Amino acid sequence: MLEVVEAKPVNEYGPQLEVRNRVAEGEYEGFEFTDYPNRGVEDGVKVGTKAWDIFEACLNRRLAPDEELDTENLIRKRFEAMVVVKKTGKGNRTEHGTIGPHRPKSTQLKEVPKAEETDDPGAEYKDIPF
Repeated sequence: MLEVVEAKPVNEYGPQLEVRNRVAEGEYEGFEFTDYPNRGVEDGVKVGTKAWDIFEACLNRRLAPDEELDTENLIRKRFEAMVVVKKTGKGNRTEHGTIGPHRPKSTQLKEVPKAEETDDPGAEYKDIPF
């Protein structure tokens, strides 16, 4: 799980976001890296880009194509993604196609214990006072 520490639009190598992420739990908790997801357009974020996926994951909802997006809304938000080493071997990045909203473990399904079974057909009624 990742947490956005800082995010801003940049245009040095085309329209991108500069997103500083912190690993929020697990073996690499506390590790930070900067990712540069493509925005696809100069003024905003294009649907289907990696930057769009990050906004949807952090805001935990589907976005309208004409929705105004503000990088301030990403700060301190959490999302899940596979993190890989860049092809150059220098640095990390999130893998496009693996980005999604954070699902806390407490909301995952848990197995419910089975009720005790007995051969006595009246067992469930024996403690009821008449």
